[in-house]
Formats: sequence, C-alpha cells, structure tokens
Amino acid sequence: MNDADATEALTDLGLSTYAARTFVGLQKLGVSTASDVAQVADVPRSQVYGAMGELEAFGLADVQEGSPKRYRPVEVEEAQELLYERLRSTADDAFDYLQEVQGEHAGEESREAIWTTEGQESITARVTSLAASAGDELLYATGELALIEGAVADALEAAAAEGADVTVVSADEQVRAAAAAAGLEIIAVEDEEGNEISVGRVLLVDEDTVLLSVLPDADIARGGRESAFWSDGTGFATLLAGLVRDQFE
Repeated sequence: MNDADATEALTDLGLSTYAARTFVGLQKLGVSTASDVAQVADVPRSQVYGAMGELEAFGLADVQEGSPKRYRPVEVEEAQELLYERLRSTADDAFDYLQEVQGEHAGEESREAIWTTEGQESITARVTSLAASAGDELLYATGELALIEGAVADALEAAAAEGADVTVVSADEQVRAAAAAAGLEIIAVEDEEGNEISVGRVLLVDEDTVLLSVLPDADIARGGRESAFWSDGTGFATLLAGLVRDQFE
C-alpha cells in the first residue's frame, strides 16, 4: 500500500481524488495549512480549499479560522467509521430503491427457461439460494469435496432442518462422509471416468428446480472454471429434474 493505493481506496469510499489526496496529506501532517498540504499531497493549492470543504462536509476535517486557515484531520478510526457508515447508507438507499422498482416493467414472459452462471463462488451462491427455497425434497450430487463444504453444507443442513428430505449423491467417500456427519441421507454411486467434461454438481429442488454444473478439468484445485445452467419453476426444469431423478432411483 502506498499513497496512490490509499487515494484510490478512499475514492472508492466516496471521496473525490483531490479530497482523498488531501486527506492522506493531512494524516501525514496533522494540523496544517493549505500551503503545507499542497506541498505533500500532490494537490494544486487552488484545489486544496475545495478539497478541504469536501472533507469538512464529510466530517473528516476541522477548520480553524485565521490567516492562514488551519486544518486538522479527524482520527483514522473515526474517519473509517464515518466513511463506512456513509457507504452503508448509500448502498441501503440504492438497494431499497431497487426493491421498489424490481419487475416494474416486466412482461408476462420475463422468466427465461434457462440461466447460466460462471465461476465456483457464483454457482455456490446460486446453489444456496435455490436450496433455501426447498419445500419437500432436495437432492445434491457431487464428486468434489470442495463443492459440498462451507456455504453449501450450511444450506443443505438448513433445508433439512426446515423439513425437506435432503439427499447427497456421490461416488466420493469423503463427500459421503461429510454428508453423513451432517445427518443427511446419502446415496453411493459408481465413479464414471474418462469423460472429457466432468459433472461438477447437480441440484434438484422439489419437482421444478434444477442446476447442473460442469468442470473443464475434473480437478478444480488445478484451476478448472466451473460453469452451470439452472432453471426454476419452468416446464424445462420439471422435465430435466425428472430425468435426473430417475438416474438416482
């Protein structure tokens, strides 16, 4: 981390570039004048006054009237909390508005049959979201221990606690052991080797929700990127879920 990195981070938190540079300079100097700040903060002196006004409005600096004016930065911990709270407030307002307008102009055909998701973290987030909607049953199949740990395991346990029949299907002994340890029902299947594209995971929720992912490289630890498609509440999902379920019964 250097001055440029700190400045960029502060702009991400809502400050202008000049205000961010000025605040970094103030923290170095303590109580100082505009001339002092201009010398250490890479901000033209003519711009320091506007930047100081912005910092004062944010609650990040105090001003002592005089000739010349003197400026004092707030403590770093106080600045951190002020900027975090401002960011949280702005984010809350934005998401509250999005909740209000969600679907405002959506037509009757706004739900597509198939959606795609890329990357392990994004797919895990989708799995946990779909699992949370489980009513009667949930089936989760994977041969990768990494794909049932953490958030996925928590979601499966939560679905079971809410009354859904949760079953984990796997050819991997470690995966089955992890599922059994969580009190989930397990089904052992044979490992199918030699596939150019390996299945990463399969999720079935009730009768009309399905997610299936593939791994270009069967060993995700070597950097294969997981890709998935999923469908929820559609005729396609109902048909595919039935076909997949038949494979495990």
